[in-house]
Amino acid sequence: MPAENTTSSSAFAILSIHKNDSLRFLQFPDDIHANIQPVILATWPLGIQSSGPYAESYQYKLKGKPFGWANEQEVVGGFRVMRNVLAFLHEQSWQLVTPLVCSRKRGAKDTLIFRRRPLDAGPPVPMDWLAVALMGSDKLRVVYDAKDVKLSGGADSDHDHLGVLISGLKKALEAMDCFQKGDWSYDSFEFKLKGRPWLSQGEDVVKSRLLLLRIVETLDSSGWQSCCSVLQRTGNDDFRMADTWYFMRPKTQAGGGNETASLPRPGAA
Repeated sequence: MPAENTTSSSAFAILSIHKNDSLRFLQFPDDIHANIQPVILATWPLGIQSSGPYAESYQYKLKGKPFGWANEQEVVGGFRVMRNVLAFLHEQSWQLVTPLVCSRKRGAKDTLIFRRRPLDAGPPVPMDWLAVALMGSDKLRVVYDAKDVKLSGGADSDHDHLGVLISGLKKALEAMDCFQKGDWSYDSFEFKLKGRPWLSQGEDVVKSRLLLLRIVETLDSSGWQSCCSVLQRTGNDDFRMADTWYFMRPKTQAGGGNETASLPRPGAA
């Protein structure tokens, strides 16, 4: 049944992920519903299949399967969609309170609860955003597209030197004897890890948790703070998907980008 009203004056609102392709906004004001559309379209090249009221919420149904068991290109695109939606809501003074799985249905994904910043709190600090995805049983993908990032590399560059962000993670993985190889694809960087840390058993479970600590420590040393982890993909009957981890850090004063992170061009490694 169509909703009579999809907006609210409440300080709290919800963004939820449904099926393989849908985002629903509950109790957000109407300007959020309208202004989020170009954010999605700029991030998701397949476009939007439909949008409009869904019960008391407002729903965007995307083409393809950004939140499903899809091809890898769509999976990476889904990370970008969620990352940019989170960034947009932050810019509009909506702070994430917590992600929550509130359904026991097979394939249920996270519900994200937000709170609006008080008007007297001032504007939010501009942030850059990064996604870290645990994929398959042995992959770690970093998705980072901040504007004005200084690029390094070239014909004579050392392909193993991947800039502050990637090389720092590579060193951490090597120190734990977890690094197997890494390369660019879909405008993001993917590490292939030794063993199967995301399907580990016995004492190896402890090592996989230590690996998570080294990842967050490495990112923290470059100024990235953990924003949230989101269960946004559908698994199958045998395996559930791991969360996608989102980080943010204040933009530098000059240039509006990450002056401290010098990333190589895609294809440079």
